[in-house]
Formats: sequence, C-alpha cells, structure tokens
Amino acid sequence: MRLDIAYRLHFQYERPVSESQNEIRARPRDDARQQVMSYRLTTTPATRVLQTRDYFGTTVDHLGVRAPHDELLVVAEASVETTPIEATPGPVSCERLSDQHFVNTQIEYLVPSRHVQWGDLIDEVASWAVRSAADDIGEHVLAVVRAVPTVLAYERGSTSIGVTLEELVDGGRGVCQDFAHLAVGMLRCVGIPARYVSGYLFALDETQLPETDPDGASDGSDMHPGDGSGDGNSFGTDPLDIRRRADVDMFGAEAAGAAPRAVSVQTHAWIEAAVPGFGWYALDPTNGGTVGERHVVIGHGRDYNDVPPVRGVFNGAAEAKVDAEVIIAQPTAPSSMVTEPIRRQTRVAVSSAAGVAQPSAHPGDHQQQQQQ
Repeated sequence: MRLDIAYRLHFQYERPVSESQNEIRARPRDDARQQVMSYRLTTTPATRVLQTRDYFGTTVDHLGVRAPHDELLVVAEASVETTPIEATPGPVSCERLSDQHFVNTQIEYLVPSRHVQWGDLIDEVASWAVRSAADDIGEHVLAVVRAVPTVLAYERGSTSIGVTLEELVDGGRGVCQDFAHLAVGMLRCVGIPARYVSGYLFALDETQLPETDPDGASDGSDMHPGDGSGDGNSFGTDPLDIRRRADVDMFGAEAAGAAPRAVSVQTHAWIEAAVPGFGWYALDPTNGGTVGERHVVIGHGRDYNDVPPVRGVFNGAAEAKVDAEVIIAQPTAPSSMVTEPIRRQTRVAVSSAAGVAQPSAHPGDHQQQQQQ
C-alpha cells in the first residue's frame, strides 16, 4: 500500500524565546515490510537539520533556532510503500522463554523501564489474561493484547505522559500509548520480551481497523510523474494537497460506510513481542488486532521515552503549546475541494524543573513533549 504522510508540528510560545532545540522522530524506518520512497523535513523559521540514528535505529532530526522567535513550524513529509505481514508464529512452548541465551539477548525488553513498571496489580492482571491460554508463546501474546481493551476504554485526552500502569488500570481509560504500555508491562510480567512501537496508522478510528479497502484503492502503481521523485516532494507541486485530500475524503467515506483514502489523525503506538525462532510478533492493543499494511513504523524502544515524536527545550520565560496533526492519504484520493484542516491540540509537558539540568545556569529552559 502506498501512503503519503504529512506530520505538522506548530510550537507556539506566549512570548518570544531566545533559543529552542528539538529532536524530531517522524521519518518512517526502512525494513523488510516498508520502504521509504521519499522524505523531507522543513521548518519555519528555516534552520539547518542534522539527521542521525539513535541506539534503537530510529532516525532523529535535530534542529535548533538560535534567534528570538514566538513560534516554530515543523513539517515532515514522507511517501512510504508498505506490505502486509503474512507470517505468524507457529506453536512455541513457553518453556523456551527460560532459555538463557534468549533471555540474555532480550534482557532490556524484559525488565522495567521508565514508563513500564509494575507491581502486584499488574502481575495479577497479566496472570488473569493468560490463565486459559495454551502452552504457546504466540497464544499468550494474543491473550494479553486481547485483554488490554477489556481493562482500558479508549478516551482521547484522558491521560498524560508519566501515568503509571497501576493508575491506568485503576482509571480504566487511556490512549494508544497507554494501551501499548500496559500490554508491554503485562507481557514482561509473564516473561515475554516486549517493546513499544511508535508510528502512524492509516485508519479513521484507531480503535477499529477497516475490514476491507475501498473499491479501486490504489496500490501506488499509478502515481503521477513527480510524486515521490528525487526532489523529495512526494505530494506533487502543492505541499498542502495531502491535507485537502484528507479534509474532503474522510467525511465522505465515513458517511458512505467505506474505508477512507485520507485521514487526519495523530501518531499511533503498538507493540512487538519476541518469540524464539520467529522474531518480533507485532500486534495493536488499541484495536486488539494484527499489525498490517496500514501501520507505518517510525521506531521502537523499551517504552515511549525511547521514541517520543518530539523532545526539546527552549530558553525563555514563556508557556508553550503544540498543535500537531498527521495527515495520511493514498495517492489517488480526491482533491477537488478545499476546507479548513482539522487541528488537534496536544498536551505539552512544560515544567521548569523537567528541562533544566542546572537551574541556576539555565533558568528559562523547559521540556516539551507531544503526547501520542
């Protein structure tokens, strides 16, 4: 499936700040399941972008503005080709989880991490989830993933970064990153290595995947000349075209009961579990389903802290907010109308203590993170 993705981040400060530095994780990764055809990141004000890869292999765009500014616009555009995941793990006895070589190679995905720590309550929930599962690692993973939506109800904006697993279970509500964190914690509780995956999901409702694609959906083979070309602009001559497509298509598809060809969403999160002799088994706890060609991976890590879409600091006595939107479209989605784009404001963690290593040296530094 060929997908065009535009990720827009608009930082706004209540008064000018003297400097800001940010790390952006927005570029899809290249692997056996997906191929990035083009990618570019632009900023306003314009600034130099340094691209690196972190410990987990995720692409990180580093950018800084060292002049007074009261806003910063970052737009990441990508065109990616995804393929379905055909294989699922065959029967593997849970005894294999105690193999010392397997444990040693996966140890960082077995132990607690910053956002995945647990006590008796999570142990109890995890044991309950796998109580009826067969002696098979894949069945245990499925049992946990299917149990998470029975413990949590999806509610946008119901939690913030840093909520504990126990607080999630007690509250009974969460967003996709919470579903992923809880699933990762439950799997680690029962001895299955699990990691957190950050990416994009091409679906109007992330809690329920479309069963079929719309008639005539493009596989990307009929891209027009210039789409995905070497100039890095995968959206033709008009960089706003993908947003127009989403505004037009998502409501028409919803009314017709069809799968949309363009959506306005946020970044998404799911999980992967390590199965001996198979590799990483990817599942989506938010909708209780498998990961397929509608999922686009940005990166993975022990939890959200290893793959935040944006992390940064700024210098100045100001409050900050971030407007973020992700537009995902198939190349042949219609673009005959223009409407106002959907914008969803995301919470920003702003704490004078959070982003300051030495408060006396940098009294105006703050931390800013987007919540998925």
